[in-house]
Amino acid sequence: MKRAFLLLSVIILSLASSCRQFVPLEIEPVLTPVAPTMTPDTCSAEYLSDEMDAIRSGLAEFHEMAYIADNSRADDLISPVMKLEEIRTGLSELSLPPCLGNLKRSYLDYTGMVIRYLSSRMNDPRSDDYKVDQKNSQNLWMAVEAEYEKAVLTVQAEFIPLTGRDDTFNLPSYTGIMAVNDGDQSVNIRSDGNLNSSVIGRLEPGMQALVVGKNKESDWIRV
Repeated sequence: MKRAFLLLSVIILSLASSCRQFVPLEIEPVLTPVAPTMTPDTCSAEYLSDEMDAIRSGLAEFHEMAYIADNSRADDLISPVMKLEEIRTGLSELSLPPCLGNLKRSYLDYTGMVIRYLSSRMNDPRSDDYKVDQKNSQNLWMAVEAEYEKAVLTVQAEFIPLTGRDDTFNLPSYTGIMAVNDGDQSVNIRSDGNLNSSVIGRLEPGMQALVVGKNKESDWIRV
């Protein structure tokens, strides 16, 4: 019995000694290749659709409001100038990629010049010094239109003119006809010929605006 127990003890010790000498194998992890992530094209029409809409609507609204201000008395310019400042602030806060950098610089130059000459006219109605800046603003607007066309080509987006679709109104740009609000309430000026379009200005009682077109149904005019 003792011999059997002694033999069993020797076997157990032998196994224990073997376990101490056992070194586990190091298994190298198998790395699964990660699929490359596609970097979005920040100058694509899909990526910039909202930004282009905001630029187009903001500039169209600013341009129309500037026209209203040009045809307003100097004493009535406070409200239009404040509205122009509001629109310019919204346009300046747009986060645009480098491919639209020239467009942003051009429209900030234009909007700043318009506000500058209108403020000068408002502060000193008897002076004509503002007319130099007014003329410069017209040249800057043409630069904005040129940069806008380049931007549309760059992002491959649909081209919609800043001042509206060309085929909406069919009269020449100069008609010699003035629209006059002879009522006692303001009349909304909208961005397009329907009641669902945004209000971009108002023709106050007694104000007038040059008619530059009408739609085919002759129930809306462009001023």
